Amino acid sequence: MQRQFHILALGCLFSLFCSFCSTLKAQTENHFNTINQEKKKEEIDRIIKAFAGINKFNGTALIHYQNKNIFEKSYGWQDAEKKIPNQDKSIYQIASLTKSFTALMIVKLNEEGKLSVKDPVSKFISDYPGGNEITIEHLLTHTSGIYEVLQNKEYFGLLHTGKSISKDKELSFFKNEPLAFQPGTQFSYTNSGYIVLGIIIEKITGLSYEDAIQKNILTPLKMTHTGFNYMVLKSPHKTVPYSYISNTKQEKTEVWNSTLTGPAGQIYSTVEDLYNYYVGLRDYKIVSKEAFKKATTPYLSGYGYGWFIDDLYGKKLINHGGNIEGSTSYFAMLPEDDICIILLNNITSKKLEKVGNTILAALLEQPYSLPQPKKEAVLSADILKKYMGDYQLSEESIIHILYENGQLFMQNNKDPKVRILAEKEDTFFVQDDDSEISFIFKEGEKGVITIKKGLSSKTAEKL
Repeated sequence: MQRQFHILALGCLFSLFCSFCSTLKAQTENHFNTINQEKKKEEIDRIIKAFAGINKFNGTALIHYQNKNIFEKSYGWQDAEKKIPNQDKSIYQIASLTKSFTALMIVKLNEEGKLSVKDPVSKFISDYPGGNEITIEHLLTHTSGIYEVLQNKEYFGLLHTGKSISKDKELSFFKNEPLAFQPGTQFSYTNSGYIVLGIIIEKITGLSYEDAIQKNILTPLKMTHTGFNYMVLKSPHKTVPYSYISNTKQEKTEVWNSTLTGPAGQIYSTVEDLYNYYVGLRDYKIVSKEAFKKATTPYLSGYGYGWFIDDLYGKKLINHGGNIEGSTSYFAMLPEDDICIILLNNITSKKLEKVGNTILAALLEQPYSLPQPKKEAVLSADILKKYMGDYQLSEESIIHILYENGQLFMQNNKDPKVRILAEKEDTFFVQDDDSEISFIFKEGEKGVITIKKGLSSKTAEKL
């Protein structure tokens, strides 16, 4: 009996010891995870500050990493003039990230049997030219060959007004243009295809595009600060759009007419609402796992149904960005790793995807480099003088490149001249500005200058 008691006591002690070890291990792991997450937060902050330091980040970031939102922080100005800083509840235009919502709605309708992605456009718009050849899937994957509506000058001009137009008028800006290629044979990113998808959504649901998205996606996912018409939005959290912003310079830009960009780029949102969007996609709250898998299968040039699909660090990265005048967005996810990166800016920036990829590298402990401010390269007088002269931009506009006291200057017609600094032999920049100026000189051909600023790119030949 005494021997049995000792055995029982030893068993109890062993059980207590195992329980203690298990608790200690859990506490150690939690402590390690807390320290690891704090290090990652500091690293992410350092990355974003590096891009903010070269005036390429002005907005809000939210990073979800393995069951937890480990980072949410805002940088820069919501309204520079009124000295209102960006904040976690700031509202931004998400531009082309809207396409993922449009595609998700189509995928849902396909899953419900209300349409098929193999259906021709002619089934919904009977008089659409080439509509028997173009399918919904071609529109989703940018393989339709449809003309890009932003190339139409009248349409582009309307973007800077508050004028509403009919669906037929909007279609008229691109539907009668010839197809660039046989549908399904090439990839060519086009907003026009998603405008057509919006019309199909309206025909199938009997709702406006906005009401269909609200009912089927925004409301179920509790995206309460997400909407469509940014021009009329009244909110203390609404961000002012800037083409460029720095400590010493702020260039406001106009809000694009969201009734025209529509299913291709009209949605506005917050990082917290977009986190709800991620959870809805990850947990298959809107469409099934099988439907989501098909939507994120890459077709030509790695584009699925409203998503770019990339292979980064051996992992499947599902992502989409958006860029219009004064607003840039980036949304990337690795659902299998439970990672989501949401970046929203109220500036025109072509670097936001780079910011996101750098943060992902940090999360996955991969090597990366931080951006550095541009430095002036020293070029000889002979090289600089080679670029001197007048360049014909249009009938009314001439770009003058002037050489004075060992320096180059650029002047548009009779505007004030500005100094351009060499970054390398054929590439120049302007201090405290996002202009990029490049020269191409080939033997036997006229010299060419290209000026890129924000989303604009202009090319002129030397006279």
